[in-house]
Amino acid sequence: MRKLLFMVILLLTFNAQAEDRLMFGINPGAYGQEDQWVLKDAFQPLAEYVGKAAGVRVYTDITQNFKATDEHANTGQYDLLMANTKLIGQVNQESGYFPVAKFKDLHAVLLVKAESPYKTVASLKGSRIGIMSRKKLMGPLAVDFLKNHGFVMSRDFKQVQEIQYQDTLVSLVLEGAVDGVFVAPKIADDAMKVHPGKLRILAKTDPIPGFAIALSRKMPQAQANKITEALLTINQSTSGKAALAAVVGQASGNTALTKTSSEEYSKAMVLLDAAEKLYPPLTK
Repeated sequence: MRKLLFMVILLLTFNAQAEDRLMFGINPGAYGQEDQWVLKDAFQPLAEYVGKAAGVRVYTDITQNFKATDEHANTGQYDLLMANTKLIGQVNQESGYFPVAKFKDLHAVLLVKAESPYKTVASLKGSRIGIMSRKKLMGPLAVDFLKNHGFVMSRDFKQVQEIQYQDTLVSLVLEGAVDGVFVAPKIADDAMKVHPGKLRILAKTDPIPGFAIALSRKMPQAQANKITEALLTINQSTSGKAALAAVVGQASGNTALTKTSSEEYSKAMVLLDAAEKLYPPLTK
């Protein structure tokens, strides 16, 4: 009887401790430094900021493995999750999470050589285009943009090159191997600085939501409200500004977070899924 009582007390203590902490899953995306201690140090200020708002200790689980993040979310291991557009969209639809605060929106730009004859998007008909892989966000964004301008990928271009890396796309357009490429704005800006007078931006796609922080639907409403309010006002305190400044990876460089919703990420997923189907068939 005494042993049974001890086990009950132990179980109650464990449950109470579990309720006094939150698990924060973080997938920072592609990042040059994969040392887990470096990543942990980079996101610890954000975890502490969230913990202070929630009144509990926040532990982090940081990985660059998208499959592992998705599996952990699916099994309910996270109370909060920070991830890219596709992961947030997936867990919003399938795993009981809802996005509340987003980092900056994302868009692609159409880059051509400065002296090229292309002055409008319509003039690209019959040209050679380079786009990112259908598995990368920048690729479907470009395809959706071209569809909205009346292009059929398999019909209206002389050549479509599907490329894995953005730096390769920049090299292709500089070499004249393609007439235009779609890349992220930072890639385009860096290329134009390195090659002054050689490139210009012809157009940019519509934006879609980027990285975001989502909360588990199992989280008590009062706690969710506190965390959401803290995230949306993160730029109004010294600790909040420091937390954002410390972030590394594809969500770095933000000075504020903005309000978002499940609907916004659901729409983004519909766009990306539809655009992926518009790619020309892969050549074997």
